[in-house]
Amino acid sequence: MEVVSKWIDDFKTCEERQTVSILDYGCGTGDHITFPLAQSGHDVLGVDVHGPSILEARRRYTLPKLTFRVGELKDLMDEGLSFDLIVCSEVLEHLHNPEEFLRGLRSLLRPGGGLIITTPNGYGSFEMLCRVERALTRMGIHQRLRWIFHKVLKLSRRLEHNKSLSIEPDPGFLNRDSVHVQFFRLRSLEKLFSKSGFRIVGRRARTFLCGPYVDALFRLSPGQQVLFRLNNRLADLLPLSWAADWMYFLKPEEAGSP
Repeated sequence: MEVVSKWIDDFKTCEERQTVSILDYGCGTGDHITFPLAQSGHDVLGVDVHGPSILEARRRYTLPKLTFRVGELKDLMDEGLSFDLIVCSEVLEHLHNPEEFLRGLRSLLRPGGGLIITTPNGYGSFEMLCRVERALTRMGIHQRLRWIFHKVLKLSRRLEHNKSLSIEPDPGFLNRDSVHVQFFRLRSLEKLFSKSGFRIVGRRARTFLCGPYVDALFRLSPGQQVLFRLNNRLADLLPLSWAADWMYFLKPEEAGSP
């Protein structure tokens, strides 16, 4: 979220704007991107095809400039909507035709607008650990590990007196039926952006290690904040192709450009 916020601030400075209109497509329950952006004063629309996720988002978050709705990309295009910025986090890997989807997002951008994309490395730690999780689930081991994790986490929260906190826990990813069908390599992903009519303005690694079990171990560690920072720092220092997940800031190619 820190990198996304910086890219948006840089965009505002470059375009000389106080606030911008933002579409968060594939927002889920709105916890990690949609709500924090609205808290910063932006006009944010969160859209997802998964009805239960949108219901949860509406239940949890209400702000004057924040709206959630169920919808397909085609619905927004048919309504003639447009935005200064579009955020699309962890969506491309679920799509059978990501090029057509990206062209649709491009049509929703106002002149000079930008697109922020995050997507996992198809051959990084996140995807590998997801395969391990599926294997352990088939053997009945994952369910037991999950039960142990929640028991230990509950105990640690009691010890830290976290029951007094008013912030609700993140409900997690609710749309469990949505599986990954794209497994990108760095080169193929950037080629996809070019074919879809975008140029890369900025790119960053998100984390070096990410996914089932790693996230749980970090959360249970007494030095979790240090581990999270180290994980992010490693992603910056190591080759981009080694990262678990990538972030991009894209702008449409101008008509007639080579």
